[in-house]
Amino acid sequence: MEASKIDMGATNLGATNLGAMEMDTMEMDTMDMRTMETMAFSDMMTLPVETRLLTLGRQITALTERLADVSDTAVLRSLDAMQAAGLTMPPAIEPRRIAAVYGYALSGVPACGLTAATLKLIRGSYATNPNVLLGTVPKPPVLAALARAEALTLRAELARKREILASLSANPSGNRRSAASRSRVRALLEHFHRTQAAAKREAFCPRSDGAVPAANAIPHAKEASHAA
Repeated sequence: MEASKIDMGATNLGATNLGAMEMDTMEMDTMDMRTMETMAFSDMMTLPVETRLLTLGRQITALTERLADVSDTAVLRSLDAMQAAGLTMPPAIEPRRIAAVYGYALSGVPACGLTAATLKLIRGSYATNPNVLLGTVPKPPVLAALARAEALTLRAELARKREILASLSANPSGNRRSAASRSRVRALLEHFHRTQAAAKREAFCPRSDGAVPAANAIPHAKEASHAA
């Protein structure tokens, strides 16, 4: 990262346009984070097992990508966006060392957390945080702590979805047996209805030899259904 790109005096039109575009991109990233393939748990559990597994797999992949470590480019993008919004860099840090210091402090921090923290800093959402001075880019350790805190919700969501996936994957045969069982029940019911209909036809249609139809034909079919 070039220190000149995050110089405190970078207020020309090009830097302003860059910051505006970066903030728009961060807004879109955050909106995607909120709407990312989310489905109510109760709705998901009504889907076939195979569909649930595929849906969970896609959601886990998307969350894992969101929680990937922040890149040097993303750190620069965050600093540019905050400066474009009017926030000033900490005066104690030499301009030529800003890129290296922030890059080191934010190493291993989730990219989604830095995006969320950057937007909140621009909006002044940390007004009650004693470690944040409004109008100033937080010092590197503070910015890293804010970014990690913002990623906690997604980390918990990822862990929850992995647990659900493991639970569904642990006993796939049980779900198949349930489907087979339902199929057998349907077959028994269909057999009962056919037997019942045939018995009714026999009861109301006189036989050619004049014999009386068996009176226990219908109850027998019902008993067979209950036994099944």
